[in-house]
Amino acid sequence: MTTIDGLRPGESMISLLSSTFSFEGETPGAFAVQAGRGRQSVLSSGDLVGDEPRLLIDFNEGQPLLSVRGQPVGERRKDTVRLRGQAYHIHRSRFRRKLHFAVTVGERTVLQAREHSSPEATVRTLRTDSDPALDPVVTLALLLLTARPDKMGFLNEIFRN
Repeated sequence: MTTIDGLRPGESMISLLSSTFSFEGETPGAFAVQAGRGRQSVLSSGDLVGDEPRLLIDFNEGQPLLSVRGQPVGERRKDTVRLRGQAYHIHRSRFRRKLHFAVTVGERTVLQAREHSSPEATVRTLRTDSDPALDPVVTLALLLLTARPDKMGFLNEIFRN
């Protein structure tokens, strides 16, 4: 295990139907599954599909963006995500086709992500460096909020011209 500035390398695979986050060489610490149109249920490694989600992300208008058991636990305002009382600031490179962003808490970087797949791919692969103390469920939620699986296509490689 190699750390850079206290951050551990990992990877995330994000698609419309399911997503994962794991540290390098480990099993996924968190995964997400589609829970209806524009909704992602984020679960921990020990959970099963169908279990109560640790966090529900609902991209639909008029719904709480981040909730647990129907109760709002967070929101997003521009580049700031507030989740369970903590403010995460997303710093995204705007002029890139591929995702490249960092997340900070105060002045400390807690997550960096770089996309290594084609932006039109059905499954986006992200290389990450994240703070080992950051909950994998929160890490995956931050990745999903930035990658927006609800706007991704399905089977793009088959239907691309």
